[in-house]
Amino acid sequence: MLKNNGNILASIREELKNIVLTAVNKAIEAKLIGSLDIPEFNVQKPDQREYGDFSVSLPLMLTKQAKMPPKQIAEAIVQFIDERDIIDKVEIAGPGFINFFLKHEWLNEILLSIQEMGKDYGKTNIGAGEKVQVEFVSANPVGPLNVVSARAASVGDSIVNLLNAIGYDAKREFYVNDAGGQVFTFARSINARYLQLLGKDVPFPEDGYHGDYVKDLAREIIDEYGDKFLNIAEEERLETFRNIGLKKILDGQKQDLRDFGVEFDLWASEKAVRDSGKMDVVLNIIHENQYSYKKDGAIWFKSTFFGDDRDRVIVKSNGEVTYIVPDLAYHLDKSERGFKKVIDLWGPDHHGYIPRMKSGMQALGLPYDWLEILIVQQVNLLRGGEAVRMSKRAGQFVTLKQLIDELSEQVGRQFAVDVARFFFLMRSTNAHLDFDMDLAVQQAESNPVFYVQYAHARICSIFKQKEEKGIKTIKNADLSLLKEPEEVDLIKKLADFPDTVYDSAINMTPHTITKYVQELAAVFHSFYNKCKVLDSDNIELSNARLVLVDCVRTVIKNGLALLGISAPEAM
Repeated sequence: MLKNNGNILASIREELKNIVLTAVNKAIEAKLIGSLDIPEFNVQKPDQREYGDFSVSLPLMLTKQAKMPPKQIAEAIVQFIDERDIIDKVEIAGPGFINFFLKHEWLNEILLSIQEMGKDYGKTNIGAGEKVQVEFVSANPVGPLNVVSARAASVGDSIVNLLNAIGYDAKREFYVNDAGGQVFTFARSINARYLQLLGKDVPFPEDGYHGDYVKDLAREIIDEYGDKFLNIAEEERLETFRNIGLKKILDGQKQDLRDFGVEFDLWASEKAVRDSGKMDVVLNIIHENQYSYKKDGAIWFKSTFFGDDRDRVIVKSNGEVTYIVPDLAYHLDKSERGFKKVIDLWGPDHHGYIPRMKSGMQALGLPYDWLEILIVQQVNLLRGGEAVRMSKRAGQFVTLKQLIDELSEQVGRQFAVDVARFFFLMRSTNAHLDFDMDLAVQQAESNPVFYVQYAHARICSIFKQKEEKGIKTIKNADLSLLKEPEEVDLIKKLADFPDTVYDSAINMTPHTITKYVQELAAVFHSFYNKCKVLDSDNIELSNARLVLVDCVRTVIKNGLALLGISAPEAM
């Protein structure tokens, strides 16, 4: 249970829970309820204002044990609940819900807590510095990053922000697949374009990469080296183009991600893993623990022992290891680096790979839940209502850079980055996402990013107007004046933020933060349209409302920061 970290709601829930437990025990002692085992129950917020601030459904849970109607149980319990401290009144509703109406003071505590904590409001220390690693994007280094990788970048970066916000020591990592067959296909593609540009009549590989960026790479090589590689052995030329191509693509990917606001703590190399000797360590552990056997000249891993649907080949009959071996070696290295939890973000085409990977980590002695894998689903990019086809190999795809550049032409670079990140985060990672480019460039309430940022900018404008009107701020504003329904609703929404951050971090669901800031902006705009903030004729109320909107400004900024999005002061 969160406590003493600015989460007033958690403290109130805990206090109300103890009050209810005490009342139940007193009702049992008074023989109003028979002896029973009290199950775990929650103190929840009702959906409707008329049902109070908090509610418990414990009487409905006890009716079978007590052999009494839930409403009668509720009546017995309520007799022993004192309307004291934070409780203003208690009511029984429906079949047996106990609803609590709290005194106004708890709302004041919310605002005071936000004022005191500022940018730290919403943060906790649940993680206690435990090391967590999040690996994401990890796109093959054979072309620029596309919009699917951009979604993974937005999600992964936000998950790290969220985990750090609740006290974990989370790190960002990118795994470069620089040793697989696709890299040599990429080298052959560059080679063919290089030779063609130099006048040689050579066919392009059927499985090659057709994008214009491959031609551009070949031209850059010619501009820098001329025909230097024309007459060397093809094997040497392919290795050269492999190295040059990898470096140029990786440099471009790093720059694109940096411009997108994503900085990785480590760029790990598959080639380095293969050269490290850790694959032999993995094979030895599997063999020594008798999780392998020979069949048809190959070595098989008994992955079915750990729940996989079938056993997997780990060493082919020709002596080559299969892909899972370097992957296991890489993840073993993560464990040896001290990470207590590892989170991988994969594309939807890797879904079937999850069971064998988790089986492998268990075979290496790590718990089942040490590795958690999230699937980031596809992005459907819409332009003019039409889906844009994307295929890296066919050369038909929109890169992250192209997306940001196109948006920037209409809305400026910072808003382009903000709107892209926000749109990529608006849905759960396991759901397909439609990215509407027409909506993204609209600077109106229909654009959720504009709507949220405008709320922040509007509050900044209020404070500029305050200075212009000469309204002086009272140091200790009377927050008890904030009694209008719109004011109360706004404070309650602010109170939800620490819970939302915690839930979003633990469940690795950054889309819940996008939902929260949109809802907070909506509640603020409703308040703003009904309640006059700056009123020279009522300075005390103005000051109380200035405290309220300043707290809204803080929470919007904190929420957007978790998503890697700016909070402009003017729009």
